Amino acid sequence: MEYAGGRLIAAQEGSIGWITFNQPERLNAVRRDMWDDLPAAVASLTANPQTRVIVVKGAGDKAFISGADIAEFEVQRHDAASNRSFTAAVTAATSSLIEAGIPVVAMINGFCIGGGMVIASACDIRICSEGSRFGVPAGKLGLGYELDNLARLQSIVGRGIAMEMLATARHFSAQEAMAAGFVNRIVPPAMLESTIREMAEQIAMTAPLSFAAAKLASRAAIDPARQDEAQSAIDTCFDSDDFKEGRAAFRDRRIPTFAGK
Repeated sequence: MEYAGGRLIAAQEGSIGWITFNQPERLNAVRRDMWDDLPAAVASLTANPQTRVIVVKGAGDKAFISGADIAEFEVQRHDAASNRSFTAAVTAATSSLIEAGIPVVAMINGFCIGGGMVIASACDIRICSEGSRFGVPAGKLGLGYELDNLARLQSIVGRGIAMEMLATARHFSAQEAMAAGFVNRIVPPAMLESTIREMAEQIAMTAPLSFAAAKLASRAAIDPARQDEAQSAIDTCFDSDDFKEGRAAFRDRRIPTFAGK
């Protein structure tokens, strides 16, 4: 399905839901309508019980996402008042990835700058190709980096690296990003998609309820208000048919078949 005039594409392929930022002529810079439509694109994939993982990627071979489309800022984000509406759209977009009960994997090839860091940090797992570049250029534009985006980045890389990214606005190499804990793995560009697909196959073999509970527990670890919700999800796992299937498969020495129930 196409969103934002075709600049955002959601596609289903077996157990994988693909979300593609599709503006390669502008290095997949994110327009306002793409932020607005991302929640619907995510919902179209999570509504399908066959979807076991969402992979977020950029079109072409030069960029994951090179940032927000700055050409729109004169209209969409030119002062504090207009920025509030823009920020609300970004928060809704990132929340759709964060709240998804299935793994969300960022497939990063090339530039992951500004808005790209915002989207990638909202994913659960980040795999990048050699030569990818990462950065937060807020200081070169004079804008304020939003609270939730900074809190999320800082929770991943730590305060020191987050502050360095903002203070210098420089591009970090793939190796620096991995050393900071921002990416899980670096692979050659030719192996990026196959690596993602192999991971998706591994994810599809695990119990969906277990990951959903783990994702909530991970959030509850930094947000105590989510603890009851997380514990409920953990309890659901122990009462599920999947837990029975897991025990039976272990006993019978076979591969379990999980249904997410």
